Amino acid sequence: MGGAARPEIARTFAFAAVDVTDPASVTAAEHLRDRAMADNVAWWHRRTGGKVLLSAHNGHVGFLSTHPRMYPKTQGSYLRDALGRKYVAIGFTFAGGSFLTKNTSLGGDWTKITVPPATRGMNEHTLDQVRHRDYYVDLRTAPPTARAWLNTARPTYDAGSVFEPDPPPTLALGRAYDVLIHLHRVREAEKL
Repeated sequence: MGGAARPEIARTFAFAAVDVTDPASVTAAEHLRDRAMADNVAWWHRRTGGKVLLSAHNGHVGFLSTHPRMYPKTQGSYLRDALGRKYVAIGFTFAGGSFLTKNTSLGGDWTKITVPPATRGMNEHTLDQVRHRDYYVDLRTAPPTARAWLNTARPTYDAGSVFEPDPPPTLALGRAYDVLIHLHRVREAEKL
């Protein structure tokens, strides 16, 4: 095990050395972070041979990021490279509500943000027109008309550790995820 731990120690130091005032340094650190997270999941999968449930922000588990300059390649992209179709990216959308976020990607305090119902033209506005309030859909089996809609980038709510609403980022849901869970409204986590 001693040799296997060395790359993780080096990655930890490289990530800790990020200069938060330098966008290129932050991008390099985030790239390293997503690669390390993917490597750890793939390692666990190889070691156990079983299924693994990965839970992280949409921007990590999906194949595309709403911030491609900061996240040029996502954890989900690395996992698709390593595991092929065995990796299924599940994304979440919501049409309004509240959640906790920070004002800076590294550090800062958790703050409650409330967003209004999604407006016309946003991914979530259309998804919220379905008669079910909360549902999931396998995007891989979508018919051609739906696939064309899903493969077009549109404004979307992106609630990660930082939330930047103006302008909202864009994302093509069908290119970012295999399965989508849509929630009508969300509510922020409560501190225990």
